[in-house]
Amino acid sequence: MKSFLIFFCLLFLSISAVAQLTDEEKSLLGSHQFGVQFIWDGYGTAVVSKLDGVLHIRGEQYSDDREEYVLLDGVITVIDSRNFTINGSLKLFTKGCCGLLDRTVNYTFRKAGNRKYWRLKEREDLCSPYTCAYYLDIFE
Repeated sequence: MKSFLIFFCLLFLSISAVAQLTDEEKSLLGSHQFGVQFIWDGYGTAVVSKLDGVLHIRGEQYSDDREEYVLLDGVITVIDSRNFTINGSLKLFTKGCCGLLDRTVNYTFRKAGNRKYWRLKEREDLCSPYTCAYYLDIFE
């Protein structure tokens, strides 16, 4: 009987934790394709998790030779069903564009129209649009 009560309490707590997620958080949680279009060898992965009530993201994409890469690590704040911000760190290196970027960021990602991805809104902050126009995307 005691083990049944413990099981029931744990089940109730896990159901309560899931019920506390908003629709926006549910759409963000989990693994997503992630990356910038100038790394030609395919997209990487971003994982969104929730710990102590806070959404965290950790993303990485590497070229096959691992010389070019984008790394993103931060905290997500949901704005609405189409927009969220990431406050954290971004490291990006591409040979043909703006070289190495290593900075603390507070960026907005937006899903426009019927698109199946969120795109970095502040693209011009990464590099001059006359040099390279980066598209940093997180797919559904």
